[in-house]
Amino acid sequence: MVEQINETAQQSLIGYFFAGGVFMWVILAISFVAMAIGLERYFALRHRFSIDGRRLFNEVKKYITANDWRRALETCRQYAHKPLAQVLGAGLSHADQPVEEIETAMESQTLYYVPRINDRLSYLSTLANIATLVGLLGTISGLIAAFSAVGGVIDAGISKEEALAQGIGIAMYTTAFGLIVAIPSLLAHMYLSNKANQIIDDIDHYATSLKQLIQRVKAKGQVPQVALDFSTDSKVSQKSESRVGAPATDTGTN
Repeated sequence: MVEQINETAQQSLIGYFFAGGVFMWVILAISFVAMAIGLERYFALRHRFSIDGRRLFNEVKKYITANDWRRALETCRQYAHKPLAQVLGAGLSHADQPVEEIETAMESQTLYYVPRINDRLSYLSTLANIATLVGLLGTISGLIAAFSAVGGVIDAGISKEEALAQGIGIAMYTTAFGLIVAIPSLLAHMYLSNKANQIIDDIDHYATSLKQLIQRVKAKGQVPQVALDFSTDSKVSQKSESRVGAPATDTGTN
């Protein structure tokens, strides 16, 4: 009994879909695009860009308080794809410079990551509006067909009642399907936009906190040497590689 009811419902849904005409296929394509964008943005914001900002900042603060600037910077650099970690790392790498340079470095990283955090989110609301409008277009098309049937303009081999019912069916089915796609798309846009704003707010909050922390440390007379240490190490490693890769030269005289 239950299986028969389920089978009947499935047949009804499929029948409704095909009865809606070409507009149903357009709305279906929109739903696939919206679903793909929504899933990609969900995994990006939930996993790729998201990080526990409080835990990361407390760990960085612990190393700064212990005057271990190298470990603080390494902590940020180990999260290569986390915007918050990269913004804090940019600030730490310029910690020995004036506060304006620290702000500029962190703002530069923020401006780099914010568009990537918000990337394609606006598409979801746009697709929701398009699905609604395509459903409305199907409604108008169905009503035109229905009024044409009432006026006596119908195809051969079909009764006026059938043509009227078909036109009204197209109008109702396309409207319903357009809303079925539009409503989840808008909800997904709202959720993902809030998630993106959370990440951006964390970046602003902890970047300001890091700047204030560095200012307090400098006020105590401690001069961070993070950028100098890392640039020196980098130069040393480059020199070592060049020495290893360079061919041996004969210093003797003939």
